[in-house]
Amino acid sequence: MKFKDADLIGIPVRITVGRKAAEGKVEYKLRAGSDVVEMTAEEAIAAALKEIETAKK
Repeated sequence: MKFKDADLIGIPVRITVGRKAAEGKVEYKLRAGSDVVEMTAEEAIAAALKEIETAKK
């Protein structure tokens, strides 16, 4: 899936696995914001789950 497709269907979180994946780092971005945060994969998963749970309410 391309990023623009994910934005069109409303996926609220983007986790990008890139070159720093070997170091355990991914990029985390909320669709509603413009900030990209580098964090560990575990932190990104936890943050995404929290965001999705918040969006359900």
